[in-house]
Amino acid sequence: MMKINNWLQLSTAQLETSGNTSSRLDCLILLELILKKDRSMILAHLDDELTQDQQAELNIQLNRRLQHEPIAYIRGYSEFYGRNFFVSPSVLIPRPESEDIITILKTLHLPKKPHIADVGTGSGALAVSASIELPLATVDAYDISESALHIARKNATNLGATVHFTKQDLLSRPLAVYDVVIANLPYVSTEQTISPDTKHEPAIALFSDDDGLAHINRLFTQLDDSVVARDGYLLLEAEPRQHERIISEGSTRGFKLTKIEGFILLFQKQ
Repeated sequence: MMKINNWLQLSTAQLETSGNTSSRLDCLILLELILKKDRSMILAHLDDELTQDQQAELNIQLNRRLQHEPIAYIRGYSEFYGRNFFVSPSVLIPRPESEDIITILKTLHLPKKPHIADVGTGSGALAVSASIELPLATVDAYDISESALHIARKNATNLGATVHFTKQDLLSRPLAVYDVVIANLPYVSTEQTISPDTKHEPAIALFSDDDGLAHINRLFTQLDDSVVARDGYLLLEAEPRQHERIISEGSTRGFKLTKIEGFILLFQKQ
């Protein structure tokens, strides 16, 4: 038998040797997952003993983390905009920087019942958040991956959001003319080195040719007047080093930059 504190200390040290920079936090999350208790309760009872079954299950999950599997995949969910979203290796783990898309979306001057498209929806974090935060909006979400759409539909159902999901390559066959298009597309260059954790995420959701800009540039070619309303908006996520080239491409396609917030670019159609 082993006390919680002993397992926490030993496991934290193991993760540290693997290069993990959040070792103690990750171990506490694993304890929450297996013991089904919140962190404050666990920390208040560090001298409690683990059962053999609990210790065995903890070690299974610890070994997954030692292989750099993201903690979000191990516990099966990730937080985004104050809500928990199911995730699996079929979808990219939602990032905090993407939350700015929803924050900016809520500030836009839109029709009373706007029509919003989320292109490359993945887990559905953006589409579901948009639907909840703007309850009068009609939200269509597109993704090329059926396994990603399965997770996205599950999140919409779990969180009570009304979103129409469609399997499609970007906006090749749009269902409507949109007041807003939001898109967190693959933008990592195929030449770029990624972290061991990120290697567990789906390459289709991460990498793009042309220094990471191929998907974004292709989306721009689809956004004519039959897809985006006059004075409609486009919200894109990309690395800041890519922004200048994206702004230039947007300008040639009739989109004027109106705001940059972190990784997020806001354009308005002219």
